[in-house]
Amino acid sequence: MIKSVSPVDIEGVYLDYLDEKQEQNRLKRYKGNESWYHASGAGSCSRKLYFESIEQVKPTNPIDTKTKRLLRLGNVVHDEIQNSLTRVRTNNSSNSSVNNSTIIKEKENKIKEKETDFSVEGEVRIDELNVRGFYDIVAQKHTSPEQPEVYLYDIKTCSDWAWKMKFGRNKTFNPSIHYELQLGTYGYAVSKAFGGLDGMYLYYYNKNTSDMRAIQIPLTFTSRAYLFWKNINDEHKQGLPDFRVGVSPVQKWQCNYCQFKSHCNPPT
Repeated sequence: MIKSVSPVDIEGVYLDYLDEKQEQNRLKRYKGNESWYHASGAGSCSRKLYFESIEQVKPTNPIDTKTKRLLRLGNVVHDEIQNSLTRVRTNNSSNSSVNNSTIIKEKENKIKEKETDFSVEGEVRIDELNVRGFYDIVAQKHTSPEQPEVYLYDIKTCSDWAWKMKFGRNKTFNPSIHYELQLGTYGYAVSKAFGGLDGMYLYYYNKNTSDMRAIQIPLTFTSRAYLFWKNINDEHKQGLPDFRVGVSPVQKWQCNYCQFKSHCNPPT
């Protein structure tokens, strides 16, 4: 008979490890920059952003165990994809926002070769909006001796259900405005740092099947993201925003999963 209970608490050890990784990531990315808005928060509830960056409140409703494990899986996928692009290190970039880069050769018509520079996890800042963040991938494709083509990618992991809704025969699932504005925020900063932006993409990875596919997002979302953060700055200068479904929160159900729910005390 197979025992259903392990004599060793491996799950507990793993959860401690996840907590340590989360804290290490927080210190690495945000220590000393707590007052900045996070680019990943684009499209989020205005009250949540206020608690996070203006009041700098410690979350009162930490994420649950299952969510921690799923987030870690997403991080592992990010790391694997980014590591594949940076397995050969070069010193060819002078841009201070680029942390890692590599050059790969792409065969074109089996005769010509073109070079593509990749940079990953580059820090970007929009000083006038007090926004900072880290993009996933910037690819610079050298198709001519002049300015390279610049492409931005943001990696998103998803379940098989979400994948089928997005890419299946009966497509009903569109990218969330949160994802689009997040990418637009990175895109606005990247276009300034790299001298232009030719395209930006959400790059989806199916956690059940390992299928991968990109969705191009219109470049107009760079200006929409800028406007979002400008409105957030203007609103927060007036103090804590009132409850307004559509803005604070963006959708009412999100309050149930917010890490600041107890502190915020949203209406039922």
